[in-house]
Amino acid sequence: MAKAAGVEVEIVKLEHPEVEEYGDYSTNIALQAFKLIQSNIQGIKLHKIAVKAATAREFAEKIAQFISQDALIAKVEVAGPGFINIWLQSEYLVSEISRVIAQAQDYGKVLAESPRRVMVEYAHPNTHKEMHIGHMRTLITGESVARILKFVGNKVFRANYQGDIGPHVAKSIWGTHKIMEERGISWDSAEQLTLAGKAHLLGEGYVRGNKDYEDNKSEMDDINKQLYKKEGEVWPVYERTRRWSLEYYDMFYDRFGTKFDRCFYESEMAEKGIKLVEDHLGTIFTKSQGALIFEGENYGLHTRVFVTADGNPTYEGKELANAMTEREAFDFDQKIHVVANEQEGYFKVVIKALELIDPTLVGKQMHLSMGMVNLVGRKISSRTGEIITVDDLLDTVKEELKALMKEGGEEALEQVTIGAVKYSVLKNHPSVNTAFDINQSINIHGNSGPYLQYTHARIVSVTKTTVATELDTDYRMNSEEEKVAKMIYKFGEVVEESASRLAPNLLCNYLYELAQRFNAFYNAHSILKAETPEQVNFRLNLARATGIILKNGLELLGISAPEKM
Repeated sequence: MAKAAGVEVEIVKLEHPEVEEYGDYSTNIALQAFKLIQSNIQGIKLHKIAVKAATAREFAEKIAQFISQDALIAKVEVAGPGFINIWLQSEYLVSEISRVIAQAQDYGKVLAESPRRVMVEYAHPNTHKEMHIGHMRTLITGESVARILKFVGNKVFRANYQGDIGPHVAKSIWGTHKIMEERGISWDSAEQLTLAGKAHLLGEGYVRGNKDYEDNKSEMDDINKQLYKKEGEVWPVYERTRRWSLEYYDMFYDRFGTKFDRCFYESEMAEKGIKLVEDHLGTIFTKSQGALIFEGENYGLHTRVFVTADGNPTYEGKELANAMTEREAFDFDQKIHVVANEQEGYFKVVIKALELIDPTLVGKQMHLSMGMVNLVGRKISSRTGEIITVDDLLDTVKEELKALMKEGGEEALEQVTIGAVKYSVLKNHPSVNTAFDINQSINIHGNSGPYLQYTHARIVSVTKTTVATELDTDYRMNSEEEKVAKMIYKFGEVVEESASRLAPNLLCNYLYELAQRFNAFYNAHSILKAETPEQVNFRLNLARATGIILKNGLELLGISAPEKM
């Protein structure tokens, strides 16, 4: 097509028409190329067929004649002022079903000769607090983005940068100590609590410390100073409570199927962060009222403190050290920060400062801005204790699903619970604010994780014990069969677009439509009792291919595909 138009391949953009009757692909290449050629932009040479074309439509008709010779193409039509609509051969759609079955979990995967090195940094829960559903969203989205990027040929490094030191820790330790005194609890007796119980105690302590901060500021500030110096009676308490938090978070990482290549901690970055700022004092950073600041106004941003007047690094200062430490651990081509959108201004300043410190980082870091997530309109605030913990949410969803699950036992129930929660997060664009609706998340007939999982389980139950033979590419599909086949070949394209746009929701949309089309076919036609052996064989293959795509796609979302539900 590019050859026919006389332009570079990159200019050709193929899209799937919203109305399927208008073709499997559509392109406006003739409109684009004709305009470029006529104006001779960038010295484009006039193509011989363009010279003979008086209008873009006439040019499109000549391109259509050229590309219609391709064996994969069944029909080409020109519409409007010069749009080209293309239909694929039925034989190609059938052969793609065979390809899915042959390649199985590798179908659609890209094997790059020189893979890009991408670090995805996500989760970021602060220690000494409970995990709420805001943290859960970055954990779920970051993991899916990492899987998708790896699938399309990138070398991916999963990183988690956790806030394990700072004022929030001091507040939590102070508040927890007060609560334990009031309840007559010792640190050793608290050690016997469950992981969730310990996390809840620390969360209560943080709320108490935050509430009483103004009246007890000097005590909590002194705790904070001791923590940075790793001294005093508070240090053993800190080590104990930090361990509680990290073990609590590890439980969730395991439950959500995430394994980080490395976890980084704020407590490791303090000294290095101060040194980085001091080394660039007078060039990148300036001194103001004893604090070391970055004057962001010079770059259209806002000014932020990187080292306080007390000599402690702020989040910004420690972020500098973390960026350099992560770069040493994994020399990335791109680093993606999966963090809430409320941190957008923060990241613009930090990334600019990093680029000035190390010009090799220019253009290599980005913030995937995450929208907020609430439960049916409730606002989350760990400062006031108004939070929705992940523990409670998972327990509630699992209890609701028990009545719907017929088979599979406890393992499948857990898989469907996690699937329901993950899909409810991922089906929305990362930047969009989301209200988690438990009823929608478990709707086995709606746009939900359990619906996709149930469709996969249904396919397994039909195809598991039946042997299918090689497909005949001359098989003539009926309309319901063809609708499914016309979704299957798009899988690789959708995954690549999801990767390029860092948008797992595109994959969710695709899987939901595939499941809908398959279920419409399944409800209209028998598979094992079809009229002819040829139909039985084709439908078995079609079902198997659909099941493979669903399983592969769910895996990229971080969701398991149980065989029984």
